[in-house]
Amino acid sequence: MGALITAMALFPAPRQRPWRRRGLLLALLGSLGLTACSGRPELPNVLYLAIGTNTDQAIDAELVAETQGRLNVLEGAYRRIHPERHFQFGLYPEAVIGAAISRRNRAGLGPDLIFVNGDTALRMLASGVVAPFPAMGGLLNQFDPDDLDRVRNSRGELAGLPLLLHTQVACFNRKRLPNPPTTVTELLAASAAGHPVGLTVEPYGLIWSAGSLGAVGGLEQAVAGQQPSPANTQRIEAWLSWLQNASNQQRITFFSDQQSALSEFMAGRLDWIPCNSISLPRLRKKLGPNLGVSPLPSGADGSPPSPVKRIRVLALGSSSSTAGRARAIAFTHFSVNPLMQRELTIGSQSVLPANRFVKVPVQSSTVLAALDQANQQSDQFNSIVKLMHDDDPRFSKAQALITELVFGEVSPRSSAEALIQVLRSKP
Repeated sequence: MGALITAMALFPAPRQRPWRRRGLLLALLGSLGLTACSGRPELPNVLYLAIGTNTDQAIDAELVAETQGRLNVLEGAYRRIHPERHFQFGLYPEAVIGAAISRRNRAGLGPDLIFVNGDTALRMLASGVVAPFPAMGGLLNQFDPDDLDRVRNSRGELAGLPLLLHTQVACFNRKRLPNPPTTVTELLAASAAGHPVGLTVEPYGLIWSAGSLGAVGGLEQAVAGQQPSPANTQRIEAWLSWLQNASNQQRITFFSDQQSALSEFMAGRLDWIPCNSISLPRLRKKLGPNLGVSPLPSGADGSPPSPVKRIRVLALGSSSSTAGRARAIAFTHFSVNPLMQRELTIGSQSVLPANRFVKVPVQSSTVLAALDQANQQSDQFNSIVKLMHDDDPRFSKAQALITELVFGEVSPRSSAEALIQVLRSKP
């Protein structure tokens, strides 16, 4: 893994000062190898990989170690077949990875593979930063058709090949909250009993509760440009009423972003939060056996929550050389075979396989059981995420409305009307 450690400096992360000086030196040493399209010889048998990080992930030494550990699983297995292969990687916030890779492409230093969320890959495909992934029938049959549709553009081109799935679950402190709430009613009761709860006004972090309150159908109609039925409009209002009621609870705090909630949870000032499964390794390191993971609460009537599933894909860098492109495609095919998908799932206990034929061992792991259940629950939200990608301006408008709601500035009824109008508007 020495090549992986060295490569962190070859792709210095924006605004991450601790890496800057070391990055400049190693970048000078390493740039001789990052010459995929510059006309100079590239290092043979080296696969360059750029990795996007989510907004709730700070690029620091801990994340570097986590990433190195995940890649070690793939690299070790792949090099048993191709011992001559070596890997180098760099980390970028997903918000800037497209622009950063575009600059590297112009200099002939672009990566061969890019590991990002599906929505990010679609944007990068539209801007020419990544190349369409070759559509091979036998290979594509391994994936859920809905997952593939989420990473296709309007011309049917694939922005990348699904590798892993991230889901939303509930994280709680076992030491202080031995039995996690299973319904939204129990969640409010837990806070009333003295357990601090953290929620977020970010739509992606909060939308799970729309399913629990039966509001997904109405939201789906609005996103499709329709006026929700009277019954569905009432359900949206009921969902927003629950959010406002939650904000009035003394021990429930709404945070502006997921990273803030995670920090408070790791500091021991919260007993329960919704969390992205990708955060589990860091939470385990901090809380140890006190970390509990469970499905998100359902509604009092049994309505399931609606967590959002993120699809992580391997996309092809558009400036890769012919040899680099061949290495990238071969490695991608290897990464989605059932054996590797199972090893990545069991080894990490934080992701699910994108290969639909890989069975998740839910009987042997409560964490994987919670992730698998969340994955199934996320299906009810598929039609919405196909129509609203994470850069959709309607998200920021919805967040502004929810912020006003939880601060008591507007009523649930007026918020429901305004939210429906926002969602029905074209982006």
